[in-house]
Amino acid sequence: MRLGLAQLNTTVGDLAGNRRKILDAYAALVGQGAELVIFSELIVCGYPPRDLLFKRSFVPDVEASLREIAAAIGETPAIVGTVETNTSGLGRPFYNAAAFCHRGKVAAMARKCLLPTYDVFDEDRYFEPASQPTVVAHAGRKIGITICEDIWNDKTFWAKPLYERDPVAELVLKGSTLLINISASPYTIDKRFLRLDMLRAIATSHGRPVIYVNQVGGNDSLVFDGQSVVVLPNGRIAAQASSFAEDLVIFDTETNQGDLHEEPAEEIEVALRALICGTRDYVRKSG
Repeated sequence: MRLGLAQLNTTVGDLAGNRRKILDAYAALVGQGAELVIFSELIVCGYPPRDLLFKRSFVPDVEASLREIAAAIGETPAIVGTVETNTSGLGRPFYNAAAFCHRGKVAAMARKCLLPTYDVFDEDRYFEPASQPTVVAHAGRKIGITICEDIWNDKTFWAKPLYERDPVAELVLKGSTLLINISASPYTIDKRFLRLDMLRAIATSHGRPVIYVNQVGGNDSLVFDGQSVVVLPNGRIAAQASSFAEDLVIFDTETNQGDLHEEPAEEIEVALRALICGTRDYVRKSG
């Protein structure tokens, strides 16, 4: 299966602009032969939406935008990060979700299991955690879908895991053959090395490729580095997107080959890109 990784720079609240970016990237990757296109966390509304979620019309508008996106998705499915209303009446009002869109509709919905409440994150304010991670069957494969924090609790990597659950291990027990993570992981100095070591640990310990698609760009006080990547069970990086730039990457699960876009060797160069990207996007997006 040829996977298309769509690393995009969206704007929080710009539903129409984000939708255009999503559909343009989808068309471009399908044109390159992608058989599944993967977008980042909460891409429909942009991340982090914060208290916009509590505006009465905001989440209904996000859900309407998702329906428009799904209507334009054809034979090639897409995994799209979005907000889903919690209709159970129990817990927080929303889910941080990933919509599996196929043939003009939302065919399945995966929900985030682990909700960070430390550092810059306050997701428990808005979202209800999923009771279990989701596996989607497609093209003879079992696709395990996680969202950002869900992969940051591997018990073989962390000496003191933050949570009791490990959604990735749960997906492996469910028979997942591909482990996909859609993220909005902010940049900090040297984080790329930690994150890559963690992804390698997950891929090697579970014997499955890990496909990681991250957001890129500055939103308010946060800047996201992108650096979407595919890590094979032997630890090899098989595909990699650029840092601090929108990028489209193809990875073939049959040949284990993909696009490898060059990254800076020195962390000071990465930090410079972060400063430029964050400043540029703050000015551009705020007007």
